[in-house]
Amino acid sequence: MDLELTGKRALVTGGSRGIGRATAVALAREGARVAIVGRERAGLEEAVKTIEASAGQRPAAFQADCTSTRDVASMIEATKAALGGLDILVNSVGAARGGHFSQLEDEDWDESLASKLTGQIRCCRHALPLLRAQGGVIVNVTGQRGQQPDDRALPASVANAGLANFIVGLAQAEAAHGVRVVGVSPGPVDTRRIHSIFETEARLTGSSVEAVRDRWIAQVPLGRIARVEEVADVIVFLASPRASYISGTVIQVDGASTRGV
Repeated sequence: MDLELTGKRALVTGGSRGIGRATAVALAREGARVAIVGRERAGLEEAVKTIEASAGQRPAAFQADCTSTRDVASMIEATKAALGGLDILVNSVGAARGGHFSQLEDEDWDESLASKLTGQIRCCRHALPLLRAQGGVIVNVTGQRGQQPDDRALPASVANAGLANFIVGLAQAEAAHGVRVVGVSPGPVDTRRIHSIFETEARLTGSSVEAVRDRWIAQVPLGRIARVEEVADVIVFLASPRASYISGTVIQVDGASTRGV
């Protein structure tokens, strides 16, 4: 299937690793012109090499912290200068603190919401003028804790629930400008982040990391965690003209592990 992405201009936040980097690779392979954003210079440089080797295209790369309004404004201006505009924004940025509620301080909540929730909202707000000019697309990566709260990860639960609500509301507001807004909610994915979560849970429960991983997998009816490419492929489809009537919804990519509707 031709996704009709040749020449489209895409910005991927959190693009230096994990789902973001896999998405940048997939977009570039489909012919899109890609820019990536990350906080760490070393990670960005590694991602640029990976994307170029995998897709035959050298992406633009910008170092920015999406919790900073100044950084996000500069990132959008740099994207405009490098790509000449913007058709697609993929937000794969943000992480939230784990831990039992009684162990979390205000700083943990502030950091988690600033990174996962407010960071993605900020990127959307600054990118909208460019996206409105093109009738563009926003794809925000959330997480299944927004629908299935976990008492060991309440900041993630709250941030993702808020982000899902934001996606629906923004899609309704921006439909008049021809901008689609969609969410992708992955279940457990084989990333550095998930292994960090396994380690945190093992410490909290006194279990081994292997035992924690096995418990997570046991909760996924398909019996495994996802590869980053499996999530990236869904994101790229949703960002394409082939998904032109999909907006204001969050798509679960979770191996049937989310219960309820």
